[in-house]
Amino acid sequence: MNELSAFLYFFIGLAVIFGGILRGISGFGFSLTLIVALTFFLPPLQATALIFIWEISASILHLPFVWKHVDWNALKWLCAGCVLGTPLGVYSLILIPPTPMTVLINATVIVLSIVMLRGYTLKRNLNAFEIIGTGTISGIINGASANGGPPVILLFFSSPAGANVGRASLIAYFLFTDCFASSVLAAQGLMGVEILITALCYIPCLALGIWIGTKLYHKIDEQNFKRFVMLLLIVISAVGCVKALLS
Repeated sequence: MNELSAFLYFFIGLAVIFGGILRGISGFGFSLTLIVALTFFLPPLQATALIFIWEISASILHLPFVWKHVDWNALKWLCAGCVLGTPLGVYSLILIPPTPMTVLINATVIVLSIVMLRGYTLKRNLNAFEIIGTGTISGIINGASANGGPPVILLFFSSPAGANVGRASLIAYFLFTDCFASSVLAAQGLMGVEILITALCYIPCLALGIWIGTKLYHKIDEQNFKRFVMLLLIVISAVGCVKALLS
């Protein structure tokens, strides 16, 4: 990587702390915050590689504290579906232009989030086939647009399992998907030593953000927390639409 200026080091540190706070509160939101911030100054490939390392680090830092709440049964089926769907998503890039696909995906997420804000929830937990289907959809979207989180977020936060289970399960799921994606980057020689060293320098900022976010999470009641998650998802999807249209 090119040598970073003192201002840029400070800016990235603040962005990592803010992204960590969102991650600590909701279990997601870190990637969008950082990709928007970093691509003003760094090439997209470098920004993406840094974010994957931070996402994995965030899950490793966070998971021990939420381990007991993770729905491991649902998670195994989600991961299986994600592995099935990701190659299909990559292949779809050949058939469908990425901009309309990304706009369609994000617009759908916005509509579903608004429906949930109006009070819709699942009356029962999904069975294995339905969860695999959700994971497959997540994998397809991830392969096509690197944004496979929304279907899983909607699944967990509309289920009767509760906010603690949803948040913890998301953290574990993203650890799997981020490791999976990072292994692909590493196999292509895109995870260099300089990227790794730069990412590790900001781990204290990440840990601070997650700590603050976790403290804030414990001060929010479940209903307000779910509302916050849906509003955050709408913002993320709206930004995704704008980025796709501008690109």
